[in-house]
Amino acid sequence: MPTTATDGEMQVNALYHSAAAAGLAMGYAPLGKLAIAGRVPKLDFTHRDVGMVVVDVAFAMAIKGMLIKQGIIPADIIK
Repeated sequence: MPTTATDGEMQVNALYHSAAAAGLAMGYAPLGKLAIAGRVPKLDFTHRDVGMVVVDVAFAMAIKGMLIKQGIIPADIIK
């Protein structure tokens, strides 16, 4: 018999996933700044800034997936 997650479990897992992605993206942000060679633009939603945010989040999600596959972090906190 399949089990379904309750609303509370889904909310806790959503918070966990967003915190993990945000933490990893924040870690990648300084690397992006170094790649620009010290010139850091303000986040004023230019095409370049939006692209940088997309790249940071994409790398964070990829690393998060890799860490889950290797068993370093759990896929969900509450199952």
